[in-house]
Amino acid sequence: MRESVLATQVDAEACPHLAVFLSGLDELPDMLASFFALGARRGGWLAHRALPGDADRERELLSEAGLDVAGLEAEGRMVIVEMDFDTPPDDSARPWVEALDAALARGCTGLWYGRFPVGLQSEHHEAMLAVERVWHRTFRDRPVVTLCPYIVGELDGGAAIATLGRVAQSHTGVLVPGPDGEYGVLRPESGASER
Repeated sequence: MRESVLATQVDAEACPHLAVFLSGLDELPDMLASFFALGARRGGWLAHRALPGDADRERELLSEAGLDVAGLEAEGRMVIVEMDFDTPPDDSARPWVEALDAALARGCTGLWYGRFPVGLQSEHHEAMLAVERVWHRTFRDRPVVTLCPYIVGELDGGAAIATLGRVAQSHTGVLVPGPDGEYGVLRPESGASER
């Protein structure tokens, strides 16, 4: 189900930069594993960014969710790197430009990039919004598919709209769970929703 929503959204845009709203951390491994599995089937180079000190735990969680992390890393098809919060936001995407070019030269179709989740009250929330604005500008016209998870809990209507507005500034679409557990895609620029 999640993979079909992701595939539909990825196919709808040249370089989708998606946010996904999750109610809790327990939803994250399956979402990321689905995202990376889709990227692997499409010939992508996969990159997951973890919080400092969490790379091994992220490998374990993604593996437990069914992604062959060890195999993909051994083939040079996936990297897991830790976020460096000392890097200024304006410089945060620069190393990925050369890495993407190298992956394309090896025959990969593009970069499929996912990251650690950010909660609305997290100390990293504002820093990641700044990093994502730079990321979006840097890779807007490149073969890059980006998934940015946000842990939002159970938001009421007003809080959901405010959060969506802030996150939408640097994303082309936002995956949001509906009451039936299915994910829909909100395209903030038009206010339209797809299921």
